[in-house]
Parts: sequence; structure tokens; C-alpha cells
Amino acid sequence: MSERYKKVSFYIILYMNKILLGTQDIAENEDSMIFNLRPEFNRICYNSIRASIIHLLVKSKELNHSLSVEEIAYRLGKRHSVVIHHLEKLNQCKIVEIIRLLKYGDKERRSIWGLNMKYPNLVQNIYSHMLKTFYTANELDKMCCINKNIRKIL
Repeated sequence: MSERYKKVSFYIILYMNKILLGTQDIAENEDSMIFNLRPEFNRICYNSIRASIIHLLVKSKELNHSLSVEEIAYRLGKRHSVVIHHLEKLNQCKIVEIIRLLKYGDKERRSIWGLNMKYPNLVQNIYSHMLKTFYTANELDKMCCINKNIRKIL
């Protein structure tokens, strides 16, 4: 066998093993996720609550892009259950993830949520799509501020 044929067959075997064992690179997986979610970007970004949640998490750099549900609900002026509903929808799209579960009695509550940093390109693509298509950063800042007097100033 020629040297070139050995190299090609080696890479084919390596690639097939990655597929069979499920050890594909995260970057390849992330690119396919972005491609598959692209039709859903408008639905995700159009909703003002979901857009505000993503904006709040992106802006909370000092807390590693994570916030408690109570903090998100307070800043948006929404009920806790509404925020949890939208966080679950964003979790299904792999944009956010549960950072910490806290135990309350016999139950565990999903108390701290953050951006899914396993897929940073996905989060960045959605956030940039939201800023290009639907909202400006100033509009998102206004939606994320509960105090009506501060909203008027902004």
C-alpha cells in the first residue's frame, strides 16, 4: 500500500470511530446545533421576556453569566413562574442551563441559571441575531429595568 492510502484510510477509520463512539468534537456538534436552531432564532428572540433573560445573563459577567430566578424575576418585573417557564424553553434550545439546585424541604428547586458556556458560539449567534433583528441594546436595557422612573430616564 502507498503511504498516502494508509493516511487516508487511517483518517477514515478515526472519523468512523468518532461517529460510532459519539466522541465528535464539541465544535462540530455546536455548528450542527446552530444550523438546526437557525429557523428557531426568530421565535426565540422575538419574545421580549426571553430576549430580556438572555440580555441579563450576557450582561452579568461578574457572576459568570448566571443569576438567580428571583433576581431575574425582580429585574424584569415578572412572576417567578413566568421566568421559570421561559428559562425552561431556553434550556430546551441549549442556550441556558441550571447552575445550582437548592434544596427546599424534600424538593430541589432550580434556583440559579446561567448561559450554557459549553456552546458559546450558539449563545453569541442568538444574541447577535437578537440585536440585529429585533432589539437594540438600549431597548433591552429598558426592558430589564423594573423601576419606571429609571425607564423614563433611559
